[in-house]
Amino acid sequence: MASWVNAQERFPLAPPDTSTPKQTYESYIVAVTQANKELGIIYRDLSNVTESQRQMISSSFERASLTFDLSQVSASSQNRVAIESVMLLKEVLDRVPPFDTSTIPNNTDVERWTVPNTSIYIVKQPSGQYQFSSETVEHLHSFYRLVSHLPSNIQASPDYYEYYSLSAGRLIPPPWFAFIDAMPEQMMVEFGDQAIWQWVALILLVFVLAFYAYWVYQKVEHVLLKPVLMALGLFVFDWTADYQLNLTGTLMTTLNTIGELMFWPLIAQTAYLLGASCCRWLMVGQRINTGLKKSLAQITGTLAGSFCAVCVIGYGLHRLGVPVYGIVTGLSLGGMAIALAIRPTMENLIGGVIMFMDKSLSVGDFCSVGSVSGVVEQIGVRSTRIRAKDRTLITISNGDVVKMQITNFSRRDRYPFLVKLGLRYETPMETMVAVTRDIREFLAQHPRVLASPLRVHFSSFSDYSLDIDVFAHIDTRDREDFLNTQQELLMEINRVIDEHGAEFAFPSTTTYLNPDSLTQAPTSLKLAGDGQG
Repeated sequence: MASWVNAQERFPLAPPDTSTPKQTYESYIVAVTQANKELGIIYRDLSNVTESQRQMISSSFERASLTFDLSQVSASSQNRVAIESVMLLKEVLDRVPPFDTSTIPNNTDVERWTVPNTSIYIVKQPSGQYQFSSETVEHLHSFYRLVSHLPSNIQASPDYYEYYSLSAGRLIPPPWFAFIDAMPEQMMVEFGDQAIWQWVALILLVFVLAFYAYWVYQKVEHVLLKPVLMALGLFVFDWTADYQLNLTGTLMTTLNTIGELMFWPLIAQTAYLLGASCCRWLMVGQRINTGLKKSLAQITGTLAGSFCAVCVIGYGLHRLGVPVYGIVTGLSLGGMAIALAIRPTMENLIGGVIMFMDKSLSVGDFCSVGSVSGVVEQIGVRSTRIRAKDRTLITISNGDVVKMQITNFSRRDRYPFLVKLGLRYETPMETMVAVTRDIREFLAQHPRVLASPLRVHFSSFSDYSLDIDVFAHIDTRDREDFLNTQQELLMEINRVIDEHGAEFAFPSTTTYLNPDSLTQAPTSLKLAGDGQG
């Protein structure tokens, strides 16, 4: 054992030897003895604590804590429980009836060794190392309460855990503890594993947190700041209770658990809001303020924020000791059923993504989707809404939209101008030539009519008119602008026709009657009458 002590002194960062039950026990005793020695020096003069002393105590407690199985302790409480376990076990062992340490097994054949006359176990771990069992860690507080009234086997050995649990700070009291130490002795009386002054300070701290929460939720208007400020308040509350007031045992474990259960949902809410806000910021930066891009940006923000929130909640549950991986594995077993249940929803969501990638529709477009035509009013996560000409609102799922033929009239790069003019048959051919020539020249000079294609031709002899076909393209994408330009062109065409003395033909029918058929008609009627007689 002496050689092992020398090794520890030569290599302060060397981990404890836990290869056998005997080595684990002796490693713990050496580390905790060194820690208590340093604590005794510091507690005698709290005003002259050096940084090297702090590091020495921290290193000794860390080495001693490595002899404990803390796997069943939540990550949020592990540091505090480790310190308490090291100190509690030392006080319990100091009151256990003496036994011969040479009887402790020094081989790897045993699975468990029990400290004589106790329920304290050193257990072989799956890694092959030996540690004080997790059950021992769990029951150390109750063991201490059962033996704390007994005298210590070591002469003049103070109860460092009692001083630690009733004082402030982690191991080393902060300077402000001198104010508490100067109070009447009644403030240091233990009640419910805590000192009276700790209970008073905790009550005041709870009132401060309650007032702070009221201020946050009543006075702060920014949606994102509320969870951030509340999470910050909970963090300060937990840090003050743990590292300043130094609450211990079940009380601090309960406060830690409650704090974590409130803290991580607030952080998850913050992550969700940040995800959505970032997408809105990108949307503004890219000038994405209308159409499908806006809808998809909102969808992406919701999904990204939800993913961040789920990750934060998962990490929070892990810190509380919840088997997150087991939960995920259990959920994966039901993945097939979930996939089948959400198939229609996924089809619609993917349909919206396809429309965004294909850019076939945008809000405000006038289009025809299958047998439905109208103006697109909204493209959402699940469906697309179209306002028909009769002002009815038609909702079509995105999964169906991508399967239909889509005609987007708003995506035309130009509008066609197509007119058929019917002039009377009495119109001379010279007039027909002049009319077609003047209409063509007028269209060619108009600033809104494209140079190509431009066709004005006498096209056919119809039943009641001589037809002239006029075809051109108007350089505009706006329908209202097209209608105004079309009106202007039609009025000018009418003026050209009037200038040449031509007239539009109207549907008419000429009926020619033969006089011979009129004189023979009574005879036919008479014969018909005779036949009936």
